[in-house]
Amino acid sequence: MKIANSIRKAVYDLEQGERESAMLHACNAVDGTAKKIYPLLGNKGRFTRFLRENYSILGPMAAPGHDLHQTYYPVRVKHPGTPGGKADMAEIIYGIHRCCHAHGDELPDGYSLIPDVGNNSKFVFTRTAVAQGQIRLSDRVIPGLVAVVVLSPANKKQAHAQLNGYFLTYTGASNNTKKFIINQWWGRARDFAAIVAQDPVFDLGALDLTVLGSDRPPHNISLDRGPENDLIEFLGSLGQRED
Repeated sequence: MKIANSIRKAVYDLEQGERESAMLHACNAVDGTAKKIYPLLGNKGRFTRFLRENYSILGPMAAPGHDLHQTYYPVRVKHPGTPGGKADMAEIIYGIHRCCHAHGDELPDGYSLIPDVGNNSKFVFTRTAVAQGQIRLSDRVIPGLVAVVVLSPANKKQAHAQLNGYFLTYTGASNNTKKFIINQWWGRARDFAAIVAQDPVFDLGALDLTVLGSDRPPHNISLDRGPENDLIEFLGSLGQRED
């Protein structure tokens, strides 16, 4: 399947509320792009490397405020490629979401995406819920993956007529929302970086959430202890919708 077609399916399915299907197509687009850039690497190696090299896009779009280069989750994954074997965002997306959907498996309990896209609140939420052995990402990770693929210079000539009218949005700390028409932004990672630099999101800094369950909570986040286990639910961004 062509990369642009995978993006079309991801955007359409997300619009219909079909998050798992949208995530599958977004991951397929990531893998297809990564294969262009790193043809000699295996599936996991190229997928996670491509995402890590584009955390400057994925972070602001999918997990605003998180320094994804220094954020780790209390989840075990097979053969992690990070220092110390901790699970970062790339490991979670590949090891949990991409592999489950690609193999036709159900997501494990505690990993379903949080429905933030298209909510009817006047506020714009990007939430993450973390407990020991579990991580629920915002469904804004899907537009985040779409942005990583669309903005990649490897995909400069991927415009697709059926993507006409579709767009991505980015909201910085100023609460000004910028719109990116997908068919006008293929391959323009450098231009996107300039926009984010002018209006960055607030910074939560490094988040080592692997300490959940210990007496040493992350220094820069307040942790509410539940009756059964430690749970963190926090907002990556909070802005008011335009009328």
